[in-house]
Amino acid sequence: MRETAGVTLRAIVRYVRARGGDGAVRLMLGLAGETEPPEAYDDPRRWWPYATKVNVLEAAAKVLGDPAVGLHVGQSILSYNRGHPLRLGLLLLGGPAQLLRLSTSMSARLNATGEMRTMSSGRGTATVRFQLRDGYRPSRFDCDYTRGLLTQLPVLYGRAAATVAHDECQVNGAEACIYTVRWRRRRWLRRAAEPVEDAVGDVLAGQIEQLQRTVADLVAAERPERALAVVAERAGPAVDAEAFLLVAAPAPGAPRQVHGFGLSDSEIDVLAASPPTSFAGTLVVDIASPNRYYGYLVAFCRDFRDAERRLLEAYAGLAAVALDGLGALEAAADRQHTAESLLSLARTLTVARTADEVADVTAEAVRTVMAADSATVVLLERDRLRVAANAGGGDERERQARRLAISRADTALFERFQAGSGAARVYDRDSTDLFILGLLDTFGHDAMVMVDIARPGHPYGLLVAAYDTPQDKARMREIAGRMAGVADQAANALRTCELLEADRRAAHVDALTGLAGRRAFLAALDLALGSGDGAVLLIDLDGFRAVNDSLGHAAGDELLAAVAARLGAGIRPGDVVARLGGDEFAVLAHGPGGQAGDGDLAGRVEACFADPVTVLGGTPVEVRASVGGTRFARGEESRVVLHRAGAAMHDAKRHAVAVRPRQ
Repeated sequence: MRETAGVTLRAIVRYVRARGGDGAVRLMLGLAGETEPPEAYDDPRRWWPYATKVNVLEAAAKVLGDPAVGLHVGQSILSYNRGHPLRLGLLLLGGPAQLLRLSTSMSARLNATGEMRTMSSGRGTATVRFQLRDGYRPSRFDCDYTRGLLTQLPVLYGRAAATVAHDECQVNGAEACIYTVRWRRRRWLRRAAEPVEDAVGDVLAGQIEQLQRTVADLVAAERPERALAVVAERAGPAVDAEAFLLVAAPAPGAPRQVHGFGLSDSEIDVLAASPPTSFAGTLVVDIASPNRYYGYLVAFCRDFRDAERRLLEAYAGLAAVALDGLGALEAAADRQHTAESLLSLARTLTVARTADEVADVTAEAVRTVMAADSATVVLLERDRLRVAANAGGGDERERQARRLAISRADTALFERFQAGSGAARVYDRDSTDLFILGLLDTFGHDAMVMVDIARPGHPYGLLVAAYDTPQDKARMREIAGRMAGVADQAANALRTCELLEADRRAAHVDALTGLAGRRAFLAALDLALGSGDGAVLLIDLDGFRAVNDSLGHAAGDELLAAVAARLGAGIRPGDVVARLGGDEFAVLAHGPGGQAGDGDLAGRVEACFADPVTVLGGTPVEVRASVGGTRFARGEESRVVLHRAGAAMHDAKRHAVAVRPRQ
C-alpha cells in the first residue's frame, strides 16, 4: 500500500540501530509483526502501509524504553536523508515560511494518509493543520513524529530548531491535529547562507557520484537487459519518484523490457501498451539516441521540479548510450570487429570528463574501426572550428592541424550545422572548401568522410576519417554508416560532460563572484598540503555590514564582486582565490614565492584594497580588510593550517578600519 514513504521507515530503523544496535532493530521488527529482513526497511524508494509505520514506532518505544521515540525520529530525519533529492528541493524553496506555505505538497512526499495545510503564517510562526483521512487510526507516536519533523524546518536552513506546540490532537477526539510552529528569525547576513549552500553542494555532489556509478555499472553490463535494469533501479529514486516505469526494446524487433516499482500489474500493463502523455504529477522521457528510439521512462510524483526532469533526461541519455554500444556488440558476424570496437569506445567514453578527452578517444576509435589512415575530431566553439584530436597523422602534422584558424569565411560547414542535415559527406581534392583542402594538405590525404557529431538541435562538431588513396563509393558509404554510430556516442558523451560540468560548477563555484567556493578551496588546500610548501591568507572585509545597511544589498553585492575581481587579478598563475562565504575570502599560494611572511603575497593582497570601489554607478566605497596568513609545510593537516590563518586574521581584525562609503 502506498501510504508512508520509505524515508520514514529508514529513519526509524537507523535511529534504533544507532541506540541499540542490530539486535534492537531485529527485536523491534519482530514486536511489530514485520517479517522482512532489516535491509528491506532501508529502501527510500519503497512505500509502506500506514499501519507498518505506527506498529514499528510503537515497537521502537518498547525496545528503547522511550515513549517519545516518534518525536526523536522526526527530529533526526535530516541526518538520515542527507543525499535525498527531496532535501535539495526543500532547500531551494528559500526558508521555513516559504516551505510551510507549500505544506500540502511537502506532506504528500512523505505521507498519503492525510492532508497537511498551513492555516496561517507570520514572522517566525505558523499554524499547521494535519487531518488523517477516514479509515486510519490516529496514533500518538505518529503525531509526535510529525511534531519532530516540523521542528527541523529551520534546521534545514542553518537555524536553531523550532518549538512546536500540539494544540489539538485527533487522538483526543479533535477533528484534526493543530500544531503551532515557532522559530527564531535570523537577521540578514550573507554568511548565513553558508549551511544551505553546503547542503545543496552535498546533494549535488551525491547526484554526480550516483551518475558516475551508473555509468560504471552500465559499462559492466554486458547485455542490454542488464543495462536497462541498472537505469530503472537508479533513475526513479534519483528524481524522488513515488512510482516509476521503464519500457524499452534494446533492438528493433527485440522483446520489450519492462522494469518499475510502485505500480500494480494492471497499471503496468496499461502504461506499457503505449507511451503515456505527460500530465500533472507525471514525467515522460524518451530513451533515444540520434539514430534510434528505444522506449521511454515514466516517473510519478505529486510535485516534480525542472531539475528533476533534466536529471531524468540524463538517465535516459545514459540508457541510450549504453543501448547503442550494446546493440553494436550484437551486430552480424561480418561486423564483429566493428561492434567490438564501438563497445570499447562506449566504455572509454564513459570515463571521459572533458570534451578533449572525448575527442582523443573518438579519433583513435574511428581510425581503428574504419581502417582509416588518420582520423580527426573537430569541435565547434561559437564561431570557429577547432581541431581537438587526431589519430594516425603523427605529432608534427597534428600540431600543424591544431594551428589551423577556421572561421565562417574559411568553410561552408557552418551552414551545414545551421541546416542540421547530419548527412555524411565524402570530400576529395576537387573540393573548393578552404578548410577541407587545408585538412587534406596538412595530413597528406586524398579523400575523407565527414559526419556531424550532434544531438537534435545541438551540433558539437565533426568526425573525419581520411585516406591516403581514393576509395570507391560503396566503401565510402559503408564507412559513413559505421561512423554515424561513433558520432552518436561521441555526441552523447559530450552531452554527459556538459551535465557533469554544470553540476560540478554549481557545487564548487561561488555564483555571485565566479570565484572558487568553500568546497573547491578546501579540496585545493588538501591537494597542496600533499605536494609541497605554501601559504594561506584569510581576508575578512571590515565593516561590510555598514555598506549593506547604508547603501543596500545591491551595493554590497557589487562590492564583493569588485573585491573578487581585484584579488583574482592580484594573485599569481596557479594560485587559488576563493570566497568562503559572506564577506570572507581566502588565497592559497604554492611554493616559497607565496609565503605570507616575506611580504610578497600579503603585499599584493593588501594592494587590492588601496583604491576605493565605485558602486551603484558612482558611489565610492573605501575598502579595508583584515588579512591574516600562515605558511604551511607538506604533510600538515588542513584544519591546523586554517586555524593558524584564522587566528592571524582575527588578530589583524582587532586593529581594522571599517569599509565605508566616501563622504
